[in-house]
Amino acid sequence: MDGVDAQLSRIVDKLTRAAADPGLLEAFGARTHGFRLNPPLSESTVAAFETEHDVVLPEGYRRFLLEIADGGAGPSYGLLELAEAYGEVADCFTGYLAEPSPFVPGIAYSDDWWNRFSGQQDRPDPLQGTLSVVHHGCTSYTQLVISGPGRGRLVAIDHNGVPAPYVLEDPDFLTWYERWLDELLAGYNVDWFSDKLPGDEAILLGILSADPSAERRARAATSLQCLPRLSAAAIPTLAAAVADPSVLVRATVLGCAWRSKIPIDAAARTALNDPDASVRAEAISVLRVLGTPDLAERARALFEDHDTEVTRQAMWALAESGDLTVADLAPLVARPDPRTRASALYYLAETHGDATDLIARAFADEQPQVRRQAIQTAELRDDRVVLPLLQRRIRSETDTYVLANLHRVISAWTDTPSTTRTS
Repeated sequence: MDGVDAQLSRIVDKLTRAAADPGLLEAFGARTHGFRLNPPLSESTVAAFETEHDVVLPEGYRRFLLEIADGGAGPSYGLLELAEAYGEVADCFTGYLAEPSPFVPGIAYSDDWWNRFSGQQDRPDPLQGTLSVVHHGCTSYTQLVISGPGRGRLVAIDHNGVPAPYVLEDPDFLTWYERWLDELLAGYNVDWFSDKLPGDEAILLGILSADPSAERRARAATSLQCLPRLSAAAIPTLAAAVADPSVLVRATVLGCAWRSKIPIDAAARTALNDPDASVRAEAISVLRVLGTPDLAERARALFEDHDTEVTRQAMWALAESGDLTVADLAPLVARPDPRTRASALYYLAETHGDATDLIARAFADEQPQVRRQAIQTAELRDDRVVLPLLQRRIRSETDTYVLANLHRVISAWTDTPSTTRTS
């Protein structure tokens, strides 16, 4: 039995095991395919497709179609049938399968990559030379490169252009497909399989701590979130990565830490002074989800931060801790940035204390989004003392969305008596 024969045999065995485990149906998209496979294609059907498009399908994918299935069980909503795999490309693009794909492994594509291809004369079509083998939902796909220097490799791509594409590190279709089965059976979270680096905890930690590519170090951090659990030995490596020279890595590690509740609070406190705002915003989020004793003190200090997103995250942290007060928000309602003013008004809705004057002044704010939020906050607080102000405001208001909110609240308050709290 050659290497491909053995791999196909292992895949069939692992598919059988996956189908027998009802718990695996909870994986994203699994109920759509139910680990069922479509019948394989005949040699004549595959050969006719290749002749029509002047290509030869990569060996592993070709043999999968012939010996296992024409689509069915697979990552997310499952593998597309060959005809669908071509149709997904042909519907949006020219579908030149014989034209070499521009995607090659080892390149870190940026979010403006699409502009270098789409609509440019004598430039390659972004998806030429590829088939869409998996649809992950919306405009997210995994493409298989059929032609060009990246032939046989898979690419995670969004047909809208953002986020940037990523050429997976699996060398071929069968290795990629078997890895999906291995990680599924091992209890990994395969919801983000399309973006995950291959490897277990030890491999991913090694990449995070030593790989020369910042993009790959950051991807190792997000890949660690897919593991069933992290060992205690992983925590120091993650904490050390918060001091990585790359902003991308620092922000990514902190983002992963708060999403997975990884206890790297000491490193997060240090990161509150990071020169990059995105890192500071992620750092306060780590302290928020961990509920650290000094959260209120740290969050209030960030209210003086010059970056809007950092201030917004600090408000969220303090609100979630239950320590946010009207006095905290009063200066923020007067900030020059309208997003900060709107966010402060939003949090006033769930903050106890007299805020009538703050809300009332915001009805005349120069920005519609702030006026709209002020009306919604007054409604949520059932602060009906401002009803005369709303009735006057409706005579001069010009913004459609603000007017809709005014009409709704005035109508509700004039038709029903007050039944909710006063501050």
